[in-house]
Amino acid sequence: MPKSQIPPAASTKSTHDRGPTPYFHGRGRILRDFTKQLKLAAEEKDGTVFLIQGAPGSGKTALLHECEKLALANGWETTKKKIYPQALWTPSELRKSLGQNIRAKFSGTGGVMIQVAPIGVKAEWAQKTTLSILGSGKKPLLLQLDEAQTIGTTNAPHTPELKSVATNVLQAIHNGELGRPVVLIAAGLGTTSDAFGALGISRFAESCFVELGALSRESERAVIYDWLTKEGGAQGNPAAWIDAIVQETHQWPRHVHSYAKHAAEHLKENGGIMTTQGLNAVIESGQEGRKQYYKQRVSKFYGDQLQRLMSSISNNPLGEPISRLAIISSLAQTYDDDKAEDLLKDFIEKGILEKSGKGLSIPIPSMHAWLKEEYGASS
Repeated sequence: MPKSQIPPAASTKSTHDRGPTPYFHGRGRILRDFTKQLKLAAEEKDGTVFLIQGAPGSGKTALLHECEKLALANGWETTKKKIYPQALWTPSELRKSLGQNIRAKFSGTGGVMIQVAPIGVKAEWAQKTTLSILGSGKKPLLLQLDEAQTIGTTNAPHTPELKSVATNVLQAIHNGELGRPVVLIAAGLGTTSDAFGALGISRFAESCFVELGALSRESERAVIYDWLTKEGGAQGNPAAWIDAIVQETHQWPRHVHSYAKHAAEHLKENGGIMTTQGLNAVIESGQEGRKQYYKQRVSKFYGDQLQRLMSSISNNPLGEPISRLAIISSLAQTYDDDKAEDLLKDFIEKGILEKSGKGLSIPIPSMHAWLKEEYGASS
């Protein structure tokens, strides 16, 4: 089986459904493009914004971690933890992300000195200070922003002044104007590019915009193989187990991780012995986990809302787009126009729908099948 392109560090091994994965395969073109951007930024002493956009469970966070490892291997400095959106317009948040001390000024009487300034002055100070922090330091700097779609919703700058600061800081990074190599790598759902567009980043370089989807079949099998043999200690040839598991995972990273993890745990408990009974138990556990995942994704919505959505989309082949107007028309049969628009927006923000071709589609084929079964016309 092919080896991982970037061997995972032992200290980062994780078996959680989110975050770094211990057995990473695939995404070779993306990693090569990212490496080229790091090299170019270091040579030119500028920077850019590198955006990874994809549906829930497509492996965005794991890919972020692999990109961080590449940056470290190439001599880049990274933040102590992934930044929150507020770090782009709040100097103290940025300093915390970089592991820098936050200095407070004290009055002569021992109290904290509080200076009141007009909002516009505060915004100008935040912009200058944020840019100066980013521009300082000897090494190239990689900033990591996960769940980046929230920069346009729950974590959006809440005043026009802060929005102006965020826009100017992002443009300074994107255009390489900090006098130091700085790259912001951001990962989020399908609305993330729109969120960045609202803050002035409307166009990304061709190799800096990734729409993340399924793994290749080879990578899918390689990940499962590693889980079975390295994690589970499988005795003998695991091909039959891999063949059965890939019938369930459909190359979707979250499902690949989940089923393979269940399989490894079963094998560890049974001395690596692979049996038909054991495989059946693994498949059953994986199917239950997949259902729980889908239930969590739609927990915000009522059954009637999901039924109305599926009445417009369930007859489409899995993954095939349907026009936005057709979905709105279906929703408007039950809800008023404003509510229909709000529902569509919520479906997109939760990653249940995403832009696809000339319309919208459910980005995870197996989730489409589950929604059709649970909320379609025959349910």
